[in-house]
Amino acid sequence: MKFYLKFILTIALLFVAALTFVFIYEVTSKDSNEYYDFSINDTSSVTKIIIWDKSPDTVFLSRQKNNLWLVNNSFKARPDGIETLLETIYRIRLRNFPQKSALPRILKTMATYGKHIDLYIDHKIAKSFTVGTETPDQLGTYMLMDGFETPVATHIPGFNGYLSSRFFIREDLWRTREIWSYEKEIASVDVSYPDSTSFKLIKENNTFSLIGPSGINLSADNMSSQAFFKGIRKAQYEGMIIPTDKAWNKSDSIQLTPPVGIFKVAYIDGKIIEMKIYRVPGGPDWLDGEGKPQRYDPDRYYAFISDGRFVLTQRFGLQHVLKSYRAFLTFE
Repeated sequence: MKFYLKFILTIALLFVAALTFVFIYEVTSKDSNEYYDFSINDTSSVTKIIIWDKSPDTVFLSRQKNNLWLVNNSFKARPDGIETLLETIYRIRLRNFPQKSALPRILKTMATYGKHIDLYIDHKIAKSFTVGTETPDQLGTYMLMDGFETPVATHIPGFNGYLSSRFFIREDLWRTREIWSYEKEIASVDVSYPDSTSFKLIKENNTFSLIGPSGINLSADNMSSQAFFKGIRKAQYEGMIIPTDKAWNKSDSIQLTPPVGIFKVAYIDGKIIEMKIYRVPGGPDWLDGEGKPQRYDPDRYYAFISDGRFVLTQRFGLQHVLKSYRAFLTFE
């Protein structure tokens, strides 16, 4: 029995000694700065970012010549998401070295939940590391540089929080929330309210013409029309609805109900992107002036976009789009 205990103790001591050696070697080696230097000083030189995990899920972010970022070579990326990610890569710093006793747990958790990051400059990998979970106080994030065996805790100086949530993988979260993100010039916008009126605003040679209800040609106010076209460009949805959302399975029944509005945007190259909005059922949280539950959510709409997106929109995000033809009339 004593021999068995001594054997176990010897093995444990050898294991601790090995971890200590690796830790000391990596921290004191002449290239130790590479061990915890996850930042890139010139983020404008970053051309590609690949984020993947063991699920396996992967997102591919690429910078285009016009400084536009694409998601998976197909969709325009959210500017704010890219900006936050690049700022993180620029400002990230070493916070502290974890205790040796905690390393096995950190590495095990990182192997399960970690996200691997590849940062490219031109066609070469500049940095490659794994982002793990947060530290116990949630003010740091464990990270492990490729080629090393010991993770460290990182943070952004002055920021109280962890960083792993900034390295997300879902494509729908990376895509821009702009409804009409097509880059070509808008030629016309056709708006139809099935329970009310319809109109069409046309742009030609920097002037606008208005076709009102019943096809009547009307004079269009130039400033109001320009503002409307800009509003179309800036209109955004709240979030994309995906198969894991409850509303996804209701999409067919939603589209069988009368739409609130139909917005058809035509571009100078002939491309057309259409959006139809539908009411969202209300509930106990939506009360009218008498304190009774409202049948529909007064602030949100379901929306189906002709490129296949099923999204949730807010009245606030569509405030410059939900217009009557009267908003464009001239009074001379």
